[in-house]
Amino acid sequence: MTETTNKKTEIEHFFSTLQAKCDSYAHFMRLYESSLAPRFNLFDFIGPNENKLSEIIAFFLDPKASHGQGNVFLRIFLDMIGRTEGKEQDDKPMRKFLEAFEDNLNGTVKATLTLEKATDLIETSQRRIDIELNIGNIGLAIENKPWACDQIDQISDYNKQLLKRYGENRYLLIYLSGTGEPPSEDSVAEKEREALTSSGHLKILSYREFITCVNRFKKDCRSERVRCFLQDFEDYLRIQFEGGMAMYEKDMIKAYILEDPKNLEIALAVSQIQTDIKEKLLNDLRGILHQKCPANITLDWGIDNFGGARYQSFSFKRDTWKKYKITFEFDGAQGRAFAYGVSKNARDDEEAKNIADIGGIDDKLGHGGKSLWWPWYRDFEPPYYDWSISREPWIEILNAAKQGESPLVNRIIGEVVRIAEVLDQMLLDDNGVSITDTPISG
Repeated sequence: MTETTNKKTEIEHFFSTLQAKCDSYAHFMRLYESSLAPRFNLFDFIGPNENKLSEIIAFFLDPKASHGQGNVFLRIFLDMIGRTEGKEQDDKPMRKFLEAFEDNLNGTVKATLTLEKATDLIETSQRRIDIELNIGNIGLAIENKPWACDQIDQISDYNKQLLKRYGENRYLLIYLSGTGEPPSEDSVAEKEREALTSSGHLKILSYREFITCVNRFKKDCRSERVRCFLQDFEDYLRIQFEGGMAMYEKDMIKAYILEDPKNLEIALAVSQIQTDIKEKLLNDLRGILHQKCPANITLDWGIDNFGGARYQSFSFKRDTWKKYKITFEFDGAQGRAFAYGVSKNARDDEEAKNIADIGGIDDKLGHGGKSLWWPWYRDFEPPYYDWSISREPWIEILNAAKQGESPLVNRIIGEVVRIAEVLDQMLLDDNGVSITDTPISG
């Protein structure tokens, strides 16, 4: 047998054995499901959105909440913030704040936690900070962004509010991001963001980091009832933000890979070509969408550095829309924060400013976000939101390449048809006549 044949046999054996182990474990879990209920999770019934997640996080950080653990969870959270700092020279302002916060926490000053705190000290007073924790004259604020995109000047306005309320070096704004990406430049200019970060006023935290914090909550919690809730919460977050694989599955696969050097070699080889595999599948998706593109609409594919660049997108254009297009965009490297909507057909910010928004588009398409470049947009929900950890989008692209369609492809084309019909209705010429002359068809 040649070396190539031997290697192919080893790879086939690796995957067939791993599949057998997965099947065997799944069978075991089914046998004991009545007593272990491994698939049961309270959060399947709650189905938390961004606001509900903020409420849950606030509940655990509030020393006065009914969990009965006092400031145990808050101290763990503060410790995590300190441990996830970056370069040593950037640590000093952050650590100084954390020490002052800790001193107040140890004293007689009581913590006051508020949800949806109004930005009442600045001109844009209609904004709401998700979570604000006040201890004396020191404040800790959290902007929770598990899925949603930023609003225009949102983080910049929050900083102005906190600066007026607490003063220099006496507040910290945590940007809790589902993907770990920083706020967009629509929310805060890059130079301002870097200045806030280096001065210790802004900390970007990922949900993956927060999951480790929840795990510590669970370990240090003395109440069995609260501990069970935390276990479900941790499992839910892992499914949402770490790719939908249960801990027992991860542990089993990890143990098998580390069982033998050959297994490890194959696993590492597969991981090294993961980007190549995804780029091949994206090229397949491009071809499928081109074939299924509605009449009189063209696909403009702009994904050329999927693994490296933050913003990667593809758009659907029609000549009569002129200044607008239907865009699907990843707002993070490796396919994070997938969103879709109506974007402006502009080359830069200055040109985008001169293109009018589309008034009343929310009434036609439903509630959505809005920014300088986007008159209307909406985030995809899991499992399509974060392609860097979710397996479903890639599996569905492969299925579509083999079978011609999949739920993902149907969803994308369905949204194109739906939004295109609205654009045809709303984009009128100077005489009030629709600028489109051909109906959209799937």
